[in-house]
Amino acid sequence: MKLKLYGYYQLPHIAQPISFVFDDVFDTTFMKKYSRYKSFDSFLTNGKFSISCQQDFEDLSETLMDKHVAKNTKFKTWQEMIDFATDRYIKKNIKKI
Repeated sequence: MKLKLYGYYQLPHIAQPISFVFDDVFDTTFMKKYSRYKSFDSFLTNGKFSISCQQDFEDLSETLMDKHVAKNTKFKTWQEMIDFATDRYIKKNIKKI
């Protein structure tokens, strides 16, 4: 699938949201530690999600994503997983922002 997917993170002290690439936030270290997969791509592929563009990803059912997350990661919901991962990413990269 190898598609570059983007998300946004809003920091309280910056007016504009910060764009990030999901593969950067869900890097190999994160995925190996917190999921059954080595990459975010394999996480999505094994979830049997049909994603060929950014819009497909944004249109994913949150209920289905929550089930996949709960079954295959250390998190209960997609929101919990993405919040934890983005917080970790921001802390690691705070000097770059």
